Amino acid sequence: MGRKFELGQKVVCSAYIKKSGNHYETDKGRDTFCEFWSAEASEAELVEDFHSCDLFVRIPVSFQGVYVGTTHRATRLTVEYDEPPYGKAGFYFSKDMGKPFAIVYYADNKKRLVPMDAIWSQEEAEIIMGGELHEREKAGG
Repeated sequence: MGRKFELGQKVVCSAYIKKSGNHYETDKGRDTFCEFWSAEASEAELVEDFHSCDLFVRIPVSFQGVYVGTTHRATRLTVEYDEPPYGKAGFYFSKDMGKPFAIVYYADNKKRLVPMDAIWSQEEAEIIMGGELHEREKAGG
């Protein structure tokens, strides 16, 4: 998004992310066995050659806080069975789909990672919520 926030700026947020709880389990050498455990599932799914899952879930909730910085996080975890020509066959893991997230403190010593499309400065939020944005568009500016 090209918007910039300043350290200590008051912001309004409409969502945050938290860990999904999805994970994989393998045998010790990662060469013969891999299972995918979904956060909602009571049984594992056997991974044969390739699988991918989300590392985070988006929680839609409105809150206010203070912007303290931006961080980048990988949002997907992929496992793939590979038989490289010069290495040991087995399951290999990689993270991808990196995205920026705002770090927002919303209470004493409590912070959340906020998707960049779910954060606005307090001034932007007041304009949007107060209807001033619509009035500015009518006036041409």
